[in-house]
Amino acid sequence: MNHPLNRLDDLARREFITRMAKTCLGVSLVPPVGLARALETNAPKFAGHVIYLYMRGGMSHLDTFDTKPDAPAGYQGSTRTIKTKSEDLQISGFFPKLAEHGKKVAVVRSMHHTQGAHEPGMYKVLTGYEVSASMKHPALGSWVARQVTQGASTLPAYIRLADLAGHPSSGFMDARFAPVPVLDANKGLEHTQLQNGDSMTNLRKRTGLAEKLNSDFLKRFPMDGVKAHSDVFADAIKLMTSKDLDAFDITQEKGNLVNDYGANYFGQGVLLARRLVERGTKFVEIELGGWDTHSNNFTQVEALAKVVDDAVSTLLEDLEARGLLESTLVVLTTEFGRSPKINGSGRDHHPIAFSSFIAGGGVKGGQAYGKTDETGTRVIENPVTVLDFHATIGALMGVSPHDLIPAGSGSFNIYGGTGAKRGVPIAPFV
Repeated sequence: MNHPLNRLDDLARREFITRMAKTCLGVSLVPPVGLARALETNAPKFAGHVIYLYMRGGMSHLDTFDTKPDAPAGYQGSTRTIKTKSEDLQISGFFPKLAEHGKKVAVVRSMHHTQGAHEPGMYKVLTGYEVSASMKHPALGSWVARQVTQGASTLPAYIRLADLAGHPSSGFMDARFAPVPVLDANKGLEHTQLQNGDSMTNLRKRTGLAEKLNSDFLKRFPMDGVKAHSDVFADAIKLMTSKDLDAFDITQEKGNLVNDYGANYFGQGVLLARRLVERGTKFVEIELGGWDTHSNNFTQVEALAKVVDDAVSTLLEDLEARGLLESTLVVLTTEFGRSPKINGSGRDHHPIAFSSFIAGGGVKGGQAYGKTDETGTRVIENPVTVLDFHATIGALMGVSPHDLIPAGSGSFNIYGGTGAKRGVPIAPFV
C-alpha cells in the first residue's frame, strides 16, 4: 500500500503526524496539570532513535522503581527507598547513580497485562499482543524500522544485542524489518570481512550471478516477502562496504568511558548502542537476563541493578554530552513484575502491576505516572497497557498509531489486526 505518509517530505510528514496526534490521539484536549507541565514548548519534539533496554525474567517493581517503604511487613523487605534529583520521584536504593539523573527519567508505575508466563509475557511486551496460533506480530523495533527512509543510513535500522531465541522478530512483516543480532558487543558485527584470498570484485561477480539465477523465480513469484529475502543479501553487501561499519568497534572509545559503562555484557552493549544511534541506527534493543528471582531476590536484584545503574547513568550522561539525549529515547521495560508478597527469599510472577521508564527524546522527566496500591499489588491510578506504552513511544517518535500496512489479504494498523484496539499515548509524556 502506498500510504500518504510515504509521499510526504520530512517536514510535511511531521506536521501531518502532529495534527493526527492532536485530532486522533486526544492530546489537544484541555490538559490536566501534569500535561500542562509536560508541554513546556509549542514546538513538537520527535525522537529519532530508541535504545530499548529489556529486563528479561520479570524485574521486581518493588525493588526498583515502585518501592513501598510504608507497606506492611512481608512486602518491601530490605530494599531501601532513596530520593532522586527530582522532588517528585523516589526509587530503589540500588540505583544511586541513576538517582542523580532523576530529572531525566519518567517512570510508569501502572503497567499491566495478563500473561504470567515468561514466553507469553515477553511476546506481549515486545509486540503488544498475546501469542496467537494464526498470527505472528512484529516486535516494536520492526515497526520503527519500517519508518526508515531508504538511504538514511547504511547501518541496519534495527539491531538486537542478544540472540533471537523466543523473539517475535519482524512477525508478519518483511524479513528486512527483522532485528540484526549481535551476540557480543566486544566482537561487534561478525562475518563482515572477506575471507583470505577473496576480493570485493569476486564477491560482486558471485552476487551478480545469483541475481541472474534468481531473476526468473522473482518474476514468477513477485511477492514482497520473496523479494525481501533477496534484498537482505544486497543490504549485507552494502553494509560490508559501509564507512559506518566501524561503529561496531567499541575499542575506538577514548578514556575511561568503556569502564564507566561497565565491564560486562550489558554495559558494553549499551555503549555499542550509543555508537550505533550516533551513526543512524533507529532502534537498538539490549537484553539483560537474570530477573527471574523466585529465590535470592534481594541479593540478585542488587547485583543486576548495579549493572543497570552503571550502564544507564553513564548512557544518559554520554548522550547529553554529545547532544543526542533530545533525539534519543531510552526505554527500560520487562515482561512483568514480581509478587509484592515475599515468598521465602524470593518473589513470584506478577503481570497485573509492574514498572517501566522512558528518558530522553523530549520527555519531561522527574515524574512518576500511574500508581499501585500500598503494597504494589494492583494498579489503582492511570492504568497503562503495553499498547499504550508502545503508542507513547510511537508518538514521541512522530509515528502515528493509525498507520496502515498491507499484510496478506487484509490491512493491519500499527498495533494489531483490523478492528483491533489501538494504544493511546500516555498524555503527560507527549
